[in-house]
Amino acid sequence: MNMRRLIAGLITTLSVVTTAACSASAPADRAGGDTVTLKLGTIDHVNPNGQSFGVQAFVDNIPQVSGGRLKVEVVEDYGGGAPTADADLIKAIAEGKLDGGWVGSRGFGAAGIHGLEAFEAPMVITTYAAQKALVSSDVATQALASLDRSGVVGLGLTVGPLRRPFAAKSALAGPEDWKGIRFRTYNSQVQSDTMQAFDAVPVTMGLGWAKEVRAGRLRGAEFDLAQYQQAGYGEEAGNVTANVVLWPKMFVLSMSQQKFDALNEQQRAWVQEAANRGVHASADATYDESSIAEELCTRGVRFKNATPTQLLALRTRLTPVLDRLASDPVNGSLLTKIKAVAQQNAASETLKVDNDCLKGVSVDESIAGTIPRTVAAIPDGAYRVQITSDEVLAAGQDNHDGTSGTWTLSVRHGKYQLRCQPVSTPGQDCGGSPPQSEPFEWGELRGTGNVVYFVSDGREPTKAVRWELKSNELRFTHLQGHSGSWESGTGILVLKPLQKIK
Repeated sequence: MNMRRLIAGLITTLSVVTTAACSASAPADRAGGDTVTLKLGTIDHVNPNGQSFGVQAFVDNIPQVSGGRLKVEVVEDYGGGAPTADADLIKAIAEGKLDGGWVGSRGFGAAGIHGLEAFEAPMVITTYAAQKALVSSDVATQALASLDRSGVVGLGLTVGPLRRPFAAKSALAGPEDWKGIRFRTYNSQVQSDTMQAFDAVPVTMGLGWAKEVRAGRLRGAEFDLAQYQQAGYGEEAGNVTANVVLWPKMFVLSMSQQKFDALNEQQRAWVQEAANRGVHASADATYDESSIAEELCTRGVRFKNATPTQLLALRTRLTPVLDRLASDPVNGSLLTKIKAVAQQNAASETLKVDNDCLKGVSVDESIAGTIPRTVAAIPDGAYRVQITSDEVLAAGQDNHDGTSGTWTLSVRHGKYQLRCQPVSTPGQDCGGSPPQSEPFEWGELRGTGNVVYFVSDGREPTKAVRWELKSNELRFTHLQGHSGSWESGTGILVLKPLQKIK
């Protein structure tokens, strides 16, 4: 009996020692001694368009910063191209089925996680400069905080491609082009609301959209130039509205809360450092869309710019969509900050393509073939005119195209630039464009005698007017038969004389 008690005591003692030894060894393992493989998911590939610099840096840096003690296994094509793939991936991360991944901000709303919809506010974030400023600011921090208690940890927000309207038959420029068409969106309420505001029919669709366009059952899709190129597309939806950016596809570098909590402090620090490097890489990168556009041109893709009148009309249609986002208790304050950053970084990042790639915007057909090669005789200098809304109304116009503003025409060596600053109503003046340092329009001045042709770089049709400079006052008048064809941006010049200021 005593022997049995002695043996039992020894077993108990050994059990305690073993347990203590195991407990003592756990911190060493959790400090990174063992190799941990993180299974990260994406609906595409690591860098599907060649310009996902932030995502690529995130994946590359996880093993690098951890000295190889953290590895990455990428699960590609998650969701099989379905229209719900983004939302399905987010749910898989939240439920711990995947350790993490990267997901477009567009997908969180459909997954029932709200607070990131403001990044899809239509025609608000229209430049890479604005995205770079956003991902590096407290706006990103506030946005990622909306993921708290969702099961998803937001590690960082990275710059993503700008999404434009791609269409069959012809480009979608003004509201008149959008009316009644079926247009592919990607499982996003904001995208659907935008199409409805344009009087279009939103169709939620995944990878099968191109086949539907070819079959004539779909007019077009929101897409980015780089991925359109990488996917090998050409004329399927090869009419791009170059100066209409609907929204960016920004990526959220994410981890499952379950997996993140299971990592030790050192491992979590490595993952966060890799994400930080991904954010910085996306902000430091150069996004050259013009060279991509030129290559697409060889496949038959053509580009058209919406006129200032059409841009203003589109923005006016979007007012209810933006108002709903602004009134949302989660997205409202975020949208206010996004708008402020976007307006500070709104300088146009114009696609530069050859005239052969432009479609239907460069020359007024009524004067095509008559443009002289000689430089117009307007003297070099800067000429300015201020036009108020009241003056526009007094001239019998309704100012819907933003004719009002302080316009400055600069002429030098046969080239011109037209800039504008608002007089009193920034949302209406200057074609509805926000104040910016970039020219509103630019190009060449050609002509003979007292007739000048404004040959734009493609943003506006070429127009011809008569000019006269007398006592530092430059006056333009319509040529007979052309008064009805003017758009804002050049047509404003005929309303009042311009004063030479230097």
